[in-house]
Amino acid sequence: METETNVTPDLYQRDDYLRTCEVCGNKYDKCFEVRMAGELHVFDSFECAIHALAPMCAHCGCQIIGHGMEAEGIFYCCAYCGSQHGVHELEDRVELERSPA
Repeated sequence: METETNVTPDLYQRDDYLRTCEVCGNKYDKCFEVRMAGELHVFDSFECAIHALAPMCAHCGCQIIGHGMEAEGIFYCCAYCGSQHGVHELEDRVELERSPA
């Protein structure tokens, strides 16, 4: 898989190459980039990336790190939270029986 970057691989090998996490401000040589909606973001951990980019449930306020649900541009973590806002067409995926492995 090819990745797009503005930094040459040799630069990543330097000891003095540090990036700064946009959430916590930590300077780290293993930061990673996330491009979302055309904007480039730099983080030092998935925790910071989630804090900055994950949508929040419109009902309970939790950050949605899974698939979540969306109705009319509003995000919910589950069908229950959607129903509390009058959105009843959402359904959680429930398996009644597990198939043999």
